[in-house]
Amino acid sequence: MTRRRILLVNPNTSALVTQILASEARRIVGEAAEIDAVTAPFGAASLECRAELVVAAHAVLEAIAAHTNYDAAVIGAFGDPGLEAAQDIARAPVFGLGRSGLRAAAAGGRRFAIVTIGERMRPDIERMVVAEGLSNQLTAIRFLSAAVLDVAADRALFSDALVSAAHACVTEGGAQSILFGGAPFAGIAHDLADRIAAPVFDGLASAMRDAMEAPPLSAPAGVMASATPRKANVRVSQQLAERIHDFLSRRV
Repeated sequence: MTRRRILLVNPNTSALVTQILASEARRIVGEAAEIDAVTAPFGAASLECRAELVVAAHAVLEAIAAHTNYDAAVIGAFGDPGLEAAQDIARAPVFGLGRSGLRAAAAGGRRFAIVTIGERMRPDIERMVVAEGLSNQLTAIRFLSAAVLDVAADRALFSDALVSAAHACVTEGGAQSILFGGAPFAGIAHDLADRIAAPVFDGLASAMRDAMEAPPLSAPAGVMASATPRKANVRVSQQLAERIHDFLSRRV
């Protein structure tokens, strides 16, 4: 059987976060896939506000355009920076920790809660929930009082706080499942499952499952290369400019 090749893009510039994501992704897929993990070439070391997400979206598109020969791609941040645009220009299916995690936690109509980091991200998380049509199933969003890089540096230090937050979501809010949102939580569902009285999910595990199961994209129908004039791009890589041009050249 041919091994799948998964492009795993860390949208922040922290090599530690890339290592966490890559290590857990390789544990999940075992010998079934090759993981090509890349770190954002520019931007913030962690994503904790909307401005950082916007910058990260550009970095994600550059990474998607710069790499070829992969069967699926995963964007390794809970805010899914650049997901929809990446799906437009990529030549393989693209998934994000946020939307994949939401769908997994809410599967079967379960009422679910989110435990994550970064209070300023609340509006973006709520918009994702609405976009997925899951507002009626969401019971709560609880934010850990910690910085992303602190959790990445010593996740065990925060495990009791995570369990406590999950427990409150179940006992006080009636959540039937818990989604731990964020790259530093990659693998946390596996680690803490026996301490929480409800099914536990994390975005990376959910996105990796989607990436492993996704069929290849069909070839774009009706590319009209001559119908769309080329335009100048400033400080955008040639690879990304070409991908965008190809997208604009397709029949609508």
